[in-house]
Amino acid sequence: MPSYHVLVMSDGTGETAYRMLKAAMAQFQEDVVITRYANIREREQIREILRAAAAASSEDTLVVYTFVGPDLRSFLKGRADDEKIQSVDLLGPLMDSLAGFFKKPPVAKPGLLHRVDEEYFNRIDSIEYALRHDDGRSIKDIGSADLVLVGVSRVSKTPVSIYLAQEGWKVANVTTVLGMKPPKELFEIDPHKVVGLIIDPSRLMEVRTERLRQLGVNDSSYADLERVKEELEHTASIFAEHPLWPVIDVTGKSIEEIAQDILDKVIGRGRKL
Repeated sequence: MPSYHVLVMSDGTGETAYRMLKAAMAQFQEDVVITRYANIREREQIREILRAAAAASSEDTLVVYTFVGPDLRSFLKGRADDEKIQSVDLLGPLMDSLAGFFKKPPVAKPGLLHRVDEEYFNRIDSIEYALRHDDGRSIKDIGSADLVLVGVSRVSKTPVSIYLAQEGWKVANVTTVLGMKPPKELFEIDPHKVVGLIIDPSRLMEVRTERLRQLGVNDSSYADLERVKEELEHTASIFAEHPLWPVIDVTGKSIEEIAQDILDKVIGRGRKL
């Protein structure tokens, strides 16, 4: 089998190109070596990287790049063609389309997406907030959250909270427990902040079974289908008592899809980026 090599090149951190590449690679069953080159600002840097790649094996090499300036984009494309290396411009076509849409050129300043500024520190604060308020912790000040996720154990509350926190949202989550009432503080906050999460019982049983396997724990009740159904029914009764809480079914959805659904329900589709 061929050994594939993907070079990620950027005039910034390369994080955008890397994440897009990983998302696309999830659809293929191939072993790929990924090498990231960040802060590329000179033509000579591009020339040396491509020369070395061509010497190694241009046939099984792909260059994926994000440059905000047209000069480096054009130069890389030309050099890659000369070295007979395939290349993909992830940012250029979008930048050109946006320039036409807004009727003005981009500022072409590298690193703006990942700059250290107030927005960056807000995201860090939000992540710390989500960790402090995970699974009902720090319940006394839960009213300070932007969003509060409620649901049974293993319904994706924590990963969704962290994902939303990375976008700057302060998210708390509370686990519903069979035979117990949720903390009273949950019912004292703005109900429009609270989102209930539900899931198909069979799917939840599978998730819990896998979790127990990973932990090496033998607890038949935690993943028992009848027990799972009872927990979900108990949770559904709580949601029914609070009709202002939007409820989202997470069955078969990725963390990103769940987060999108939550923001669509609570904030609306017309929100700004």
